[in-house]
Amino acid sequence: MNSNKRYLCLKVNTLNQALKIISICKKIKIVPIFFIQFYIINGFGPDWIIEFRNLLLKKFSKNTFKIFADCKKSYGLFINLVNHRIDYLGVEGDKNTLLKLSQIAKKNKISINPKITVIDITNIKNIESKIYKSLLINEK
Repeated sequence: MNSNKRYLCLKVNTLNQALKIISICKKIKIVPIFFIQFYIINGFGPDWIIEFRNLLLKKFSKNTFKIFADCKKSYGLFINLVNHRIDYLGVEGDKNTLLKLSQIAKKNKISINPKITVIDITNIKNIESKIYKSLLINEK
């Protein structure tokens, strides 16, 4: 990640949450990273996350948000999301498997298993105050 940009990773479930977060983060010049849990991707399929990104791209530019998807041990899902250039991917596996997957990701310029703190805002009513509070905590 670039050191001159500030990032904030937030767990989202809906498109409306993501749209609201992007509009808040644009005001304070922060790039939000949307964390999508495995059970959502597994339930709706990998096409859901691709369409989610496309809907966000219709309203905002490519540089205003990033997506972090959790793949658990679904290596087919991992390769599918690498081909669709999802920014960050979390994957579990043994040492040899992770080495092979990291080579695939490196070739496609995708970051796997980043050390990012995820903030859960899925049940928060006042998202804007939660974002400001988490920024104050991160600056200390």
